Amino acid sequence: MLPRRLLFGAAILSVCVGILGVLIFVQQRVDRCAYVPFLAAELLPNATLSASNDTSGLPVGWDRGAGGVQLRGPAVDGQGFDLDGDGRALQMIGIANYVQTPPMPVSGYSRYCFSSFALSDSPLDSTTRVRLVFRWADAAGNALPANTTVWQPVRLWTPATRDWSPVGASFMSPLNAASLAVRIEPASDDRIYLDAMHVRAGGADLTADFSDDHVLTHDLTVLPWPGGHKAAVAFSFDWETAMGGLIHSRSVGDPNVDQDYLQRGMRMREGITTILAIFQPYHVRATYFATGYNFLLGNRERRIFLNNPIFEWATKANGWTSDRWTTTPWFGDDPYGTVQSNPAWYFGDLVPRLLGAGQEIQSHTFSHFFGGYVGAVTWQADLQIWDEVAAERGVPPARAIAFPWSSSSGLSDNDWDTLEQAGIVAVTRLSDQAQYNLFPLDSTGLVADSRCRWVPGRENRILACPDFYLKPERADLALSQIERAIAQGGMIDIWAHTEEVTSPEQIAAWQRVVRSAAENPAVWVAPFSQIADWQRAVSQVKITSLPDHRFQVSNPGAADLVGLSLQLPTKTIIIDLGAGKSVEVE
Repeated sequence: MLPRRLLFGAAILSVCVGILGVLIFVQQRVDRCAYVPFLAAELLPNATLSASNDTSGLPVGWDRGAGGVQLRGPAVDGQGFDLDGDGRALQMIGIANYVQTPPMPVSGYSRYCFSSFALSDSPLDSTTRVRLVFRWADAAGNALPANTTVWQPVRLWTPATRDWSPVGASFMSPLNAASLAVRIEPASDDRIYLDAMHVRAGGADLTADFSDDHVLTHDLTVLPWPGGHKAAVAFSFDWETAMGGLIHSRSVGDPNVDQDYLQRGMRMREGITTILAIFQPYHVRATYFATGYNFLLGNRERRIFLNNPIFEWATKANGWTSDRWTTTPWFGDDPYGTVQSNPAWYFGDLVPRLLGAGQEIQSHTFSHFFGGYVGAVTWQADLQIWDEVAAERGVPPARAIAFPWSSSSGLSDNDWDTLEQAGIVAVTRLSDQAQYNLFPLDSTGLVADSRCRWVPGRENRILACPDFYLKPERADLALSQIERAIAQGGMIDIWAHTEEVTSPEQIAAWQRVVRSAAENPAVWVAPFSQIADWQRAVSQVKITSLPDHRFQVSNPGAADLVGLSLQLPTKTIIIDLGAGKSVEVE
C-alpha cells in the first residue's frame, strides 16, 4: 500500500490538474467570446432580436444605415433563415448599408468581444464579406477613435451545406470609453443574414485592426492635390450612339426618354463639337464615357457582340418604356450600315478628334446594360469586348466606368471581382438609392461629402467618386458643389450627356461652370482617371520622422508625383517625387 502522505499528494495533484483544466476551458470560452457564468455574461441589449411595435422591421434598440435591413425568419414572416432557434435573424442588403447594435455601457481600457454568424443568400450565387466596427463614445456621447476589422468571409448558403460563417472581433476600449455600439458593414449588395450575435467582456484578438481613425500625425502632412490645389474637378460625359441607352430607353432618370432616339444620336454627335469649343480656351481635358458602338465605323460585316443577348430584366416593371427587350435581342436593331449611311449609330470617326484634343475615353460599358441585373459572366464579356473594339480606334483598355442608369445597385462581390480583374480602378455614376448610395445628398441637393472613397472591400484597389449632373437650371448649384469640394479638400465630377450641351441654354451653363473652375487657382481640372490615379498614388506616400526636425517622404508607388504638396506648420512646399524615390524635408 502507498503511504497515506503520497495518496493525499496524488489527490491534491489531481484536484489541481482538474482546476487547471477548468480554467483552461473557461479561458478558451472567454477567448471565443462564448458564454461563461459570472465571467462572460451577455452585454448586448436585445440580443434575442425582439421586434419593435413600429413599422421599421427592426429589433428594439437596433439601428441601420438605410432600408434593406429588417427582421426575417420563420417566426417573423415565414421566410429567411434562423440559426439559434428563436425564429428570427436580421437581413441586410446594400453596400452603403449597415446593421448597428444598441449602445451598451463599457469600462475604459478593458477588452470586449463581439461574436456572430452570417451567411449569404445571394440570387447571383456570390459569397461576400463583412467587417465589424467598434464605435466607442465617452460619457458625454462624444465619438472616440473606432476599431475596424479586416473583411471577413461570408459563405454562400446552399441546400447541401447550410453553413453559417463565424464573424467576430475583440478590441481594447479607449481609456475614457463609456459606451460601445458594434456596426456590421457589407462589401457588396449580396443579401446577408446575421444571427446569434453577442457582446461580452474578454475575447482573443481575433482580427487585425484596420481602422482609418488611427492615423499617425506629424508636423508634416501630405496635401491631397498637386501644385497646392485645394480641390479637383473632372468634367465628364456619358456618350452614347443610338445603340446605347437611346434605343434601349429606360424612363427612370432619363429626361429625354420620350424623344426620337435617332435625333438624340445626332445630338450626341453634335455635342462633341460644342464641348470641345467650350474647353479649347482653357485647355481643359475631360473624360468621355463611351458605349461600344462609339468605336465602330459601321457594321456591314454584321459582327455579333456578346452573342446578341436578350435581357429578360428589361421590363416595364423595372423602368423600361415597354417589355420589347424581354424578347428582342439587345443589338437586333443594328442597321448594319456605315458612319456615312447611319451616323446616329456609329461614332468611330469622332474618336480621333477626341484623342487629338487630348481628351480621355473610358467605359460606359459596351452594351449600356443595367449593371446590377447582369452577373459576373456578362460583366466579364462586356468589359472584354469594350477593350477589343476600343483598341481598333487606338483607345487604351478601360480603367474607369460610369455605370449606365446609375446601375451599381445589386452588384455582387463576384461582380466587383470581375471589374477589378479587368483593370477597373475607379467608378462613378453610382446608385442614388439609399442602401446603395455611397455619396448621399444633403438638404440643399449637394453631395454631403465630396471626397472619393474606396469601394467597401476594395480598399487601395477601386475608388468610387461623387458626381454632379449639370443642367442649365443647376448651374448655381454646380458652382456651390465646387466650393464644397474646395472646403473639404475633395473632388467632384461634373457631368451630362453630350447631347445635353447643344442648346444655347445648355452651352451657356457649361461655359459658366467650366470658366469658373478653370480660372480658380484652388481647383485642379483634370480627366477623371488622372484624378483617381493621383489619389491612389498619394495614399501610398509614407512619412517617417527623423532626428533634428527632419522627415523622410517616400513614394513607394509606380507613378511619379509631380507637384506633390506638403504642409509644414508655417508653409506649404511643392516637390517632385519620382516613383520609388525618397526625399528628406527639414
